[in-house]
Amino acid sequence: MMQLLPKDIPTLQVSSSRNWTWPDNVFGTKIMAEWVMSCVTSPKDQGPNTDHLPILTQVDLSITMLTSQPNQNYREVDWIRFNRRLKAELKTLGPPRILASKGEFQASACGIKQALQCTTEAEVPQTQPHPHRKRWWNSDLTKLCNDLKMLSKALYTFRALPNHPRHRLQKEKQRSMTK
Repeated sequence: MMQLLPKDIPTLQVSSSRNWTWPDNVFGTKIMAEWVMSCVTSPKDQGPNTDHLPILTQVDLSITMLTSQPNQNYREVDWIRFNRRLKAELKTLGPPRILASKGEFQASACGIKQALQCTTEAEVPQTQPHPHRKRWWNSDLTKLCNDLKMLSKALYTFRALPNHPRHRLQKEKQRSMTK
């Protein structure tokens, strides 16, 4: 714990002697101290017939947004076009041959790597992920969630019939959603 209110700032005026003291202290953790922008007393805001001074603490609660780099969206790739383009890129390297030396191997590996990178840049769409997006969420879960909502709305009409088949169907959908 650390003291957030700076040392030797008076917080109380003793009513009998009119002397200032500092019995009120503000403590917090190291992490909390990083968020505190200021911690001061405010004599002008002291209430009538009170001896303690109000302590004003300003805390920075702004959310730091993570900067996300655009990345390749391999789910949206037209793989037939991708394969055609890759074959065309690989044809520029020449026909397959036996590699006799380490230098030939390195040159071939660099050529294959270059062909893959060129094809990926041309055929794989870039996506800018939303900063609040859940990485584990996908379109299948969205469809399943929407189906479950529609089923729940329809199930409301059969709420008085506990043995109706829609109740069983809804429970199965819920189970598949949690898997």
